[in-house]
Amino acid sequence: MMIIYIIAAVCAALLAGFLYQTLGVRADRKRFPAPGEFVQIGNRRVHLRDMGQGNLTVILESGLMSTVLAWNDIQPELAKSTRVISYDRAGLGWSDGGQEPRDASRLINELHALLAEKKIDPPYILVGHSFGGVTMPLFATSYANEVAGIVLIDPVAPTEWNPPSEKDRKRAEIGAKVCRRASYAAHFGVLRLIVAMIQLGAKAFANRMIGTISKGAPSDSNTTESPWFWNLPAAERAMAPVFWTQAKCCRAIGSQLGNLAASCAQVLAAGPIEVPLVVISAANVSPERLKGHRMVAERATKGRHIIAERSGHWVTEDQPELVIQSILELVESAREQVAEKSQSAHGS
Repeated sequence: MMIIYIIAAVCAALLAGFLYQTLGVRADRKRFPAPGEFVQIGNRRVHLRDMGQGNLTVILESGLMSTVLAWNDIQPELAKSTRVISYDRAGLGWSDGGQEPRDASRLINELHALLAEKKIDPPYILVGHSFGGVTMPLFATSYANEVAGIVLIDPVAPTEWNPPSEKDRKRAEIGAKVCRRASYAAHFGVLRLIVAMIQLGAKAFANRMIGTISKGAPSDSNTTESPWFWNLPAAERAMAPVFWTQAKCCRAIGSQLGNLAASCAQVLAAGPIEVPLVVISAANVSPERLKGHRMVAERATKGRHIIAERSGHWVTEDQPELVIQSILELVESAREQVAEKSQSAHGS
C-alpha cells in the first residue's frame, strides 16, 4: 500500500510541475512578445527580424545559445545602409523547436529554406559570431553562387575540432549530457523553479539544484555565478531566465554541442571559401584559437584577419564600430561588383 501512495505522490508532483511549466510558458509569451515576425517553415515557426532595404542582404548568425537580441546594437545601424536579417535558430529564442541532430548541415539548410520562404533573394553577406563561425562558412560553400562575402566574429575555429582535443571532446560531451538532463527537468518546471528561487534570494537552494542537473560539468558553469550567464550582453541576459527554462532550448543547445565536431568536419570537407572573408579575433583569444582564426582566413581565396584590440569574445558589444565597418566594407564591395556585372550585361 505504501508503494501505491509513493507512486501516486510522484505522479501528482510530476503533473503539478508539468502544469506549472505549461502555464509559465503561456504567461511568458504574453509578457515577452517576439520583437520580429514569424515565418512558417513546414510545421514550425521561425522568428525573424527584417530591417532596412537594398538589393543586397546581410544575414546575422548568432552564437551557440544566442538569439536575435545579440544584434540589438548592430542590426539597426547596418539597416541604415542595407537590408539586414537576424533570426532565432530552431529551439532558440522565440522560434519553435527543430529536428535533430542540430549539426551545421541541417542548420544551413534550414536557414536557406527560411530565406526562400521569406523571398529574400541573394546576394548575401554572411555574418557569424562564435558558433556562427561554423555555420556561415558551410553556407558559403554549399550555396556559393548566393554569397558575396563573410564576416566571422571571434568564431569557433573548425580546425580546433578536427579532431578535438580530449579536453574539448569531454567538455562538449558533458555539456550535451547536461543539456539533455536540463530538457527533461524543464518539462516538469524544475528549471523555472530554480529561476524563481534565485529571484527570491534562495541561491543556496538553487545552486544545489543546478549542481545536481549539471553533475560532471566544469566548476565555472554549474552555479548561479556562471560566466556563461554573466558574460552575456544585457538584453540576452535579461531573457535567459525565460528562454533557458524551456525544454526546446536545452535540446537545441545540447544537440549543437554534441554535434560540434561533426559540424566542423563538414566545414573543412567543403573546401575553401571563394568570396571575400574577414575574421575578427578577440584580444584575449587563446593561442590555439588565434591560430585557427588565421588558418580560416588563409583557407579563403580572399581572406583577411583582424584583431579587435579592445574586445573580449563579445566584440559586438566592446567594439561594435569595428564589426559594422567590416560588414559595410564588404557590402560596398559587393555592390560595386553587382553594378559592374550589370553594366557588362547591358554592354554586351
